[in-house]
Amino acid sequence: MTTKLDLPVHRFYFLRHGQTPSNAKGVFQGSLDVPLNENGLQQAREAAEIFAGEPLSEIVASPMTRVRQTLAPTAEHFGFEPTFHDGFVERNFDELEGTPVPQSMSQDPTTRAKEFMKFWYSPPQGVETIEDFYTRVKVATEIKVQSENTLVVAHGGVLRALLDLMGKPEYLTQNVFANARPIRFERDDPRGPWRFYAYSKSNRGFVDLDRPEL
Repeated sequence: MTTKLDLPVHRFYFLRHGQTPSNAKGVFQGSLDVPLNENGLQQAREAAEIFAGEPLSEIVASPMTRVRQTLAPTAEHFGFEPTFHDGFVERNFDELEGTPVPQSMSQDPTTRAKEFMKFWYSPPQGVETIEDFYTRVKVATEIKVQSENTLVVAHGGVLRALLDLMGKPEYLTQNVFANARPIRFERDDPRGPWRFYAYSKSNRGFVDLDRPEL
């Protein structure tokens, strides 16, 4: 499995789509084209207010409906015409799509995350392989993220892939995959390690998750 992203930028942003009815019910959606619910539409508007204070240069995204709805308020604020790439589509979960996430994955957030990652790396037959999924996310990101301060709007699975590809697997078992939570990736050197920031409502700003004491 490829474990490195080759990007010419020092900083880019990421936004998972807002909440959908499937998210609210705790079912797999994957490649199903599910729209946002009312809460998700509100989350999209709130994300746009946050990004209004950031120097975004463009928006690239998954073409799925829930993503298009999520990025719309931000695109409107900046006057951007988003571009899309199929490589940013969520992982295909095959026959699991539309079925409930097992209850054992829905208890304590930390335990749930760890159990989900076991499934993530070793899913049932028919689910898109981790190698195929990571390869297409890597290709899409390297094609579309060519400018500083690009915003990628996609899915939780795409964020998981990026964290693995960027050498940040420690965050795969943390609660950083909330719907429509703005993320910023940043580094000082074009070949240096990435730092991972997530927006914190309590701090009213991005928090460096590598240096939580700051």
